[in-house]
Amino acid sequence: MIFKVETKRVLNSNRKSGIVLVLLAGVCWSLSGIIFRWIEAASPWQVLFFRSTSLFIFLTVILLFRYRTAALSALQCKIKPAVIGGGCLGIAFTGYILALDLTTVANAMFVLAAAPFFSAIIVRILLNERITRYTWYAMLLAAIGLTIMTNGEIQSGGGAGNFAALIAALGFSGMTISLRYQKNIDTLPTILYGSVFASVFALAGIILSQDNLLLLPMDLIYSISLGIFQIGFGFLLFIAGARHLLAVELTLLSLTEIIVGPILVWIGVGEIPTTATIIGGGIIVSAIILVAICGAVDSQSSKHKSKPAS
Repeated sequence: MIFKVETKRVLNSNRKSGIVLVLLAGVCWSLSGIIFRWIEAASPWQVLFFRSTSLFIFLTVILLFRYRTAALSALQCKIKPAVIGGGCLGIAFTGYILALDLTTVANAMFVLAAAPFFSAIIVRILLNERITRYTWYAMLLAAIGLTIMTNGEIQSGGGAGNFAALIAALGFSGMTISLRYQKNIDTLPTILYGSVFASVFALAGIILSQDNLLLLPMDLIYSISLGIFQIGFGFLLFIAGARHLLAVELTLLSLTEIIVGPILVWIGVGEIPTTATIIGGGIIVSAIILVAICGAVDSQSSKHKSKPAS
């Protein structure tokens, strides 16, 4: 789950704290799988509802604390892309929770990790933006990884989970693209709108499945913690640390979520990913690292060429 933020020139004195904060954000995000597996009886729609509503309340408090009387103005600033991005994020939240219910945590997280590549393809189609050669290579790698994982799931009868994770990845891609139209604008309102959309989707799912809002006490606590701690607090840590780091560092450090999440579930509840998931997921992670490193090298090379000769 990589949120776009504006990064400034990195100061060495703040880099260490930035690294720690972003790593902690990744750890927070990685807890979604293990916490979801601890839930005993609640349906995914119930979990999604309380996760999203608790996130909404948490972000509303943060928004009021940050902007005070100007909170409403912050929500209305560039409202169209923020609401569109929030709608995409609501779809992503919904798809991810359903994916956790239908497939392994490792599968859901590795498929979700491919979201940046979907973003590149969508931007290419809609805005005709150029995709670098190394990004094409990385997307090919990611496609191979997804194919390996998906084939393995379909053969074992678990293709629905992969489909839900793909929907989530597309949702995150849509949110990322919408944020491009909100440069230098706080991304918190977009996340808040996302929590509203996800709550509405969850309520619709509860009604259609003839469920209710009654949960076991511990299930309720776990669902709320997914909203406040796992997403909300993780988001604040990421934003606080991101301003001190380069984009390539953010990309690589955020991989903590994808790596730690499956390990926690493996150790905590004995959920062992299939060989296909490990191989396919490893290929996707390699593709992300390839883009991050090549992008950093390309950026440095461009800066060097743009400097006038002395």
